[in-house]
Parts: sequence; structure tokens; C-alpha cells
Amino acid sequence: MHSINSALGLCFKVLFFVACIQSIIIFQVQAQAQTQAQPPLTSNIEAQLNDITSASKSAEQQVEQIIKTATGDDLVHAQIKLVSIYRRSGQQAKSEQLLNDLVSALPGYNNELKVKVLISTALFERHKNNYAKAAEIIIDQALPIALPDAIELGRLYQLAGSFLRLQMKLKEAKEYFLIALDIYQQNEDHHNEARIFSQLGTLYESQGDLVLAAEYQIRAMRYFETTNDIGELAGNYFNLGELYYRAHDYSKSLTFYLKALDYDKQLNSIQDMGFDYHRIGSIYLQTNDFDKAIDYTNQAINIFISESANQLLSRSHLQMAKIYQKLNDNSQRFKHLTIAVEKALLAPTDHQLRHVWHDLGAYYLEEFDYPKAKQYLEKSLIISNKLGLLDHQLSDNELLSNIHHELGEYDDAHQHLEAAFKIKLQLHSEQRIKEIEKHKRDINLLEEQVKVAKLQEENRAVEAEAQAHKTISQGVIFISFVLLLLFSVLIYFFYQRRKLAVLKASLYQDALNQKNQILADVSHELRTPLTALKLQVDALKYQLVDDVDVSYQKLGTKIDDLNHLISDIYELALSDVNGLSFEARQVDFVPILMNWGEEFEHYANAEGFEWHLSINADTAPVNIDTDRIKQVLSNLLTNSIKYTDAPGQISLSLDVSSNNLLLVLKDSSPGVPDKELEKIFERLYRVEKSRNRRTGGSGLGLSISQNIIQAHDGTISASQSDLGGLAVTITIPLCHG
Repeated sequence: MHSINSALGLCFKVLFFVACIQSIIIFQVQAQAQTQAQPPLTSNIEAQLNDITSASKSAEQQVEQIIKTATGDDLVHAQIKLVSIYRRSGQQAKSEQLLNDLVSALPGYNNELKVKVLISTALFERHKNNYAKAAEIIIDQALPIALPDAIELGRLYQLAGSFLRLQMKLKEAKEYFLIALDIYQQNEDHHNEARIFSQLGTLYESQGDLVLAAEYQIRAMRYFETTNDIGELAGNYFNLGELYYRAHDYSKSLTFYLKALDYDKQLNSIQDMGFDYHRIGSIYLQTNDFDKAIDYTNQAINIFISESANQLLSRSHLQMAKIYQKLNDNSQRFKHLTIAVEKALLAPTDHQLRHVWHDLGAYYLEEFDYPKAKQYLEKSLIISNKLGLLDHQLSDNELLSNIHHELGEYDDAHQHLEAAFKIKLQLHSEQRIKEIEKHKRDINLLEEQVKVAKLQEENRAVEAEAQAHKTISQGVIFISFVLLLLFSVLIYFFYQRRKLAVLKASLYQDALNQKNQILADVSHELRTPLTALKLQVDALKYQLVDDVDVSYQKLGTKIDDLNHLISDIYELALSDVNGLSFEARQVDFVPILMNWGEEFEHYANAEGFEWHLSINADTAPVNIDTDRIKQVLSNLLTNSIKYTDAPGQISLSLDVSSNNLLLVLKDSSPGVPDKELEKIFERLYRVEKSRNRRTGGSGLGLSISQNIIQAHDGTISASQSDLGGLAVTITIPLCHG
């Protein structure tokens, strides 16, 4: 047997090796075919323009020299390049004038040139912070006429994602980025692929997932460092600086910002230098080095003034106001706040307007001018609510609560305090979920990366083998063959390891999904009683109740409800993982039910209901845990009493059918809609209208009952009752022999 297994293993290895060789040959043939199918090379002038990457004066002169001799499409390409240089070097008037000339001639261009002019127009709008206009140009004008060239399409989807991200439309932006990434990876365009990684890193940073953001930024950085593309490295270093800034690691953040500034200076990218100076000023503000903070922020302000970038000017003046706030210079603080408001109104965006209204309201609050503080913070809260930014909503509500309290407007103060409390609960819940989500990864993207890595390894192996054929002897070739065979075995080994890793990832994902569901269920169920407790406590705190003893009694009731809910959640969790204790034994269920029937009858009659017990069998041998089955029947009876209008009827019947014990508990109206019958066993599910949870309860009893019956290899289901209410049917297998 051992020799057979060894032979099979050797055969498998040989077959695997042959398959690898075939894959390499196929890859070579495909690569050759792809090379033959490539479109003609760009013109000589286009190649010259592509080599010009900076926005320096010499680059500008070089392009102007090309324009003097260029004609036709080459002339348009050169003019588009000059527009870019003017824009990046801060010559906005020249850039806009030349761009307007190109747009005027747009109808006469072919679609390829039209797309390039539209891209240049969108980038100009983005430079002016008109992100929505830039996105509209790409999505509505450029994409519909784009040629079916995959790389060009990827570029358009990438730009659309970038402009949407700047508007904080993160979900839509991610969709466009992933389409672009798929295009680049299919075409093995690793340079643009790295650009998308950098963009995705910035997007995940905006979503608060700093772990995933850092992973993508570092991937991009590793590639750009190998190509020494200082333009891309500048943006990548800036993004890494943002990540460390968000993580409060100001030392590392400053290192990356300074690297970005150095590259932007080499490229003469004026506005990007302004971003760098602003952020470096932010770091010195956080580390209380106020002289440097003022110096760098002033350099940013001077650049943004020359660029007429009003939104960015507003941001920098707000930063100056924060610096002078820490220096206790209220005169300078108010001066910069006033300028920030003025510039924000010249280029209004919701995000920037919210920041200026909030900071101005906070200033007036510190100056005890409560009416003005209230005026600006209410404007801030309107925008925060519109944008759905919970952190901003929390801050605005807390400050407004303080203001209304100082003005003696206690009802309004209480409303804002209550709103702030609800937001805190929501943030707490979301933060816990985010902590779990931080450990997840985008599996599709990682799989694509593995494919790319494998192709790169295969390319290197092919090149090494070709070189070996030219330079080494037949003996060395044989050694290479053996090494390749060993390499194939290693690939098989790593393939098996990866299968195991995927399995572990799947199990980990299932566990995370279960945890997320539990978190969502518990958060949803606890929010209402906790909010009620908070309101009751606030009412006592502000002496808004007439009867203190009744309030304390209500508090005690709510706490009891919470304890009952937690107990049910714990028991449901045990039943979900088969953790409930069971002591099953064979019994005759008929005399047991007759004994319980008297107890159930007393309970039902005491609550004003008519009770009927019908036993239609002489014997019913079953293998059950009697305590657990009684728990199920008691829970069903309790539900009927809670949700049935009194006086009403409740009946329980026992039958033996098809080797099963059949138990049916029925009640009178109101009933449950047909579409909700299958849902009532879901945890925390609430039936609306007549059979609601007006009498309390955790909403988990039926879920627990279902788990108990299933543990007995039985079934439980709901249907309409002929008494006008609900009928719950339980089946349990009978014992044989």
C-alpha cells in the first residue's frame, strides 16, 4: 500500500510539473499574441510630452518650443500638456485661457482628443475645488464618448472615483475605483494599479479604517519607490502622513509630509506645496510648537491666495484661529475666524461651512455671547445632520445643550442633551463593529494580487530559463530542470497552505458575521430601555417629575426588564451553540401532560381565559427532557395570555400521528398576518399592530423554544388558529420498541 501511495504521489508531482510547463508556454504564446495585437506606438511628439513630468519653468519652455512646430493632433496634445503645467505651477489665468480655447474647438476634435480635453477641464475644476463639476464632466461627458481602450477607460473611472471621494461620496467612489482596478489588472498596468491602491488607501482612511488604509498606501509606496516616480511618491507620502496624523503619531507623520514637500518642490506643484505647508503647520499646532505652526500655516495661506483657492484659504485661516486660541490671543483668533467665514462663503461647500459655523459658535460661547453662539451652532447642526456626520452632530448638540442651559431654555437643553446621548450610543455601537471590521480584508483584491504575483514569478522563471539556455551547459540545464521540479513541489505545497488559509478565513468570516449579528441584535434591543432610563434619570436630575417615588418605581421596572432580556440573550446564546443542559429520558407523555394540565388551567383561568385540554391518545412514549419541554409549553401559554384579548380561549391538544407526538396550542383573536407567521421564531422579531409587545418581554422566548424542540429532533411551526388567533404545532418523534 505504501509503494502504491508513493507511486501515485510521484505521478501527481510529474503531472503537476507538466501542467506548470504548459502554463508557462501558454503564457508566452499569449504574451506574444498580445504584443502583436498592440496598437501603433504614439507619435514622437507624444513620447516627448510624456517624458515631461514636472511643472518647472524649463518644462514650460520645452513644451512651448514643441508647440511652435507641432500641427494637427500633436498640437492639441502639446497644448493640453501646457494647460497642465500652467495649472500646477500656479499660473491659473494662463491655464484657463488656453483651456477655454481648447474647449471652444472641441466639436472639431475626434473622440480621443475630446476625452483628453475633458479630462484637462475636469482637473482644472478640481483644482478650483469644484469637485461636483469635475465629476459631472467625467461621468456625463467623457465616459459616454470614450474609446474602448481599456487603459483610457480605467483612467476615467479612476478620476470619477477621485472626484466622488473628495465629495465624501465614498460608496460610489469605491465602485469606480474597483472598476478601474479590474481594468488595470487585466491589462497588467502595474503603475496605474499602484495609483488605485493609493486612492483606496485614502478612501479607507476617510471611512475610519486606518489599518486597511495603511496597507494599501504601503503597497503603492513600495511600487512607486521601485520606479522612482516622484510625482506619485509625493502624493503617496502625503497620504501616509495623513494616516499617521489620524493615528496621532506626529513624528512619523511629519517625516512623510516633509518628504512630500521636497518632491512637490522638485515638481513645482504649487497647490500641493500649499497642502504640505498646511499639514505641517497642523502637526506643530498639535505638538504646541506655535511659532513653527504660524510660519508653515502662513506659507500655505500665501500659496492659496496666489491660487485663489478660497476653500483651502478658509481651512488655513481656521487653523490659524486654533493656534491663536491656544495662545490666548482672542483678537487674532477672531480676525482669522472672520476671514475663514468670508472665504468659505466665496467657495461654499457643506463641509467647510459647517467647520466655520461650528468654530465661530464655539468662540462666542467662550465669550459668553450665548445668542450669537446659538445662532452659529444651529447653522452648524443643520449641516451636520444633512451630512450625517455623527461626530459633528454630537459636538454641535453638546454645545447647544450648554447654551440653552445658560439661556434658561431647559426644555431645549434637554432635547439636545437627549440627542447627544442617542448619538453616543450609536457611536459606541458602530465603534465596536469597526474594531471587528478592522481585521477584515478585501478578499477579492487580495486574490487579484496573488494572481499578479504568480504571473510575475512565472515571468521571472521563464526569463531565467531562457538565459540559462544561452549561457550554461547541458549539465546546468539538467540542474535547472531539477530545481524547477522542486519549485513546482513548493508551489503545490504553498497551494495546499493557501487552501487551508482560505478555509480558516471562511470560518473566521462566519464567526465575525455571527458576532456582528449578535452585536446588532443586542444594540437594537438595549437602546430603547437604556434611552428610557436616561430620560427618566434626566427628568429626576432636572426635577421635571411630579412623583419621585413613581419615577423610582419605573426605573426599577426598566432595570428588571434589562435583567430579563440579558438572561434570555444568555440562554439563547447557549442554545445556539448547543450549550443548554439536557437530561433526556424515555417517558410516557400522556400522564405527564395530564398533571401539567391542571397547573396550566389555574394559570389561564386566573388571567381571565377559558382553558381546554384535549388528550387523544392512551400512551405516547418519547425520549425528552421533561423540564425543557415544560419550559416550551409554559412559554407558549404565557405568550398566548400576553397577546390574546381577554376574555378569550386557549386550548392544548395531544395526538399521536405518523410515529410522532403532536402538540397543538391555540388561542383566540387577535391573529398574526400570514406573511409574518414564518418570522415569529426569529430572535427579537416584533409582530406589529394588534399582537405587539405592549406587555413587555424580551422577544427571545420563541427562538429559545425553537432551539429546544430542534434539540429533541422535533419541529415547531405557527399557523392560523380556528379560534381566531395563533396556533403553534410541535412534533416530537415517538420511541420505538
